[in-house]
Amino acid sequence: MIRWHKVRTIAAFELGSAVKRTGFLVITFGMPLFIAGYAALVAVPAYYAAKRDREQPAIFGVVDRPGVLDLQEDIAPPRTELDEDTRRLLEATGQTAAVDRALPRSSLLFRPFASAVTARQELAARTLRGYFVLTDDYLRTGRVESYGPDTIGGGSGDARAALGILVRERLVRGRTEPDVAARIIAPMPDVRRFAVTRSGEIKDGGSVASAVRVAIPLAFTVLFLMSVLMTSGYLLQGTATEKENKVVEVLLASANPDEILAGKLMGLGAAGLIQVAVWMAMLFVTGFGAIPLLFAAQVEMPWRTLLVALPLFMLAFLFFGSLMLGTGSLGSNMREAQQLSMMWSLTAALPLMLMSVLVREPHGLVARAMTWLPLTAGPVIVMRSSLDADSLAWWEIAGPMLLLVGATWIAIRAGARLFRVGLLSAGARPSFREVIRQARLGER
Repeated sequence: MIRWHKVRTIAAFELGSAVKRTGFLVITFGMPLFIAGYAALVAVPAYYAAKRDREQPAIFGVVDRPGVLDLQEDIAPPRTELDEDTRRLLEATGQTAAVDRALPRSSLLFRPFASAVTARQELAARTLRGYFVLTDDYLRTGRVESYGPDTIGGGSGDARAALGILVRERLVRGRTEPDVAARIIAPMPDVRRFAVTRSGEIKDGGSVASAVRVAIPLAFTVLFLMSVLMTSGYLLQGTATEKENKVVEVLLASANPDEILAGKLMGLGAAGLIQVAVWMAMLFVTGFGAIPLLFAAQVEMPWRTLLVALPLFMLAFLFFGSLMLGTGSLGSNMREAQQLSMMWSLTAALPLMLMSVLVREPHGLVARAMTWLPLTAGPVIVMRSSLDADSLAWWEIAGPMLLLVGATWIAIRAGARLFRVGLLSAGARPSFREVIRQARLGER
């Protein structure tokens, strides 16, 4: 029988020891800063590259043999329009200037050339990024020749698309009504997306809403993996230290293996939750610009998903933590402990490996099967509930959660038996027969 006052004592000790570790503090507060610094390191060069492109637009030559474009000087392609959803979001969040930056107004210029020879000379001198030749039979065949430098990254995909817009604009100029001409140039400049639920209700189906529904299970899975891997490292390190310092005799004299394992899991589980809470708080504080974005987009938050995420996180953590600690304690040193527990780490990462399949078919055969597996139930339930909650029956949430509760209890008991064997086996890894014998003794 488990004596809960001993469990609480062990949990408090493990929690206090974990939060005082330098490594815990560095990872808890340093990881978000490192990610922010890394993002800034990537974003700053991209920003200045985009700024340079706006100030010094890329120039492409155009040799118009049939004379359909009637170019007399350098010209930018017609200004494209943002869809209404994107424009509304940018303006609602105070990013009106971003509307102009998002539109490719001056990033490309097309310069007319009388002959391909002159354009080739300019390209060889690298005063051009490339040039296009509209052949004599262009109107009949649509054939266009594209020339670029013989360097890596010298592609002209954006220029080809911009030239296509310019050609359409010049071909319909004066030949049709302005409204018809505008639709020929940009057939669908304003597409608003909606989603219809199984009950017939219409809700937002735009890119922001879709991103939120995918981001929640992705964040859950990543945070769960980080917490399990880092916290299990503390568990294995503490167990290895206790074995080497001969503290195990004192522990087993004061509490049974079930109490020791439960206390360690509860204490370090609380440390993992504190870590996640700190990360989420720092994300909320530094990412406050995303909050008005969500309100402006009128995104319906999947509250049921957020409601079940916390208990699923705790159950899955206890399940994997007990298995990893029980298996890892059989190792004679820290390296062997990590090797033995590696299989559970790979299993915990399985939903992340199959993320593309689960997002594409959240209620397919693979997703339904993984829902009822305790090894993958937590992240998969969160993902299915976030992507399409109306198609997820209540018993597909309650049933796997009850199954996970039972599996967690079994894992704690089995982990405690393995934990006992590992603590009593100092200096060498016990054989399989010895593990079974000691486990049977622990049940008496």
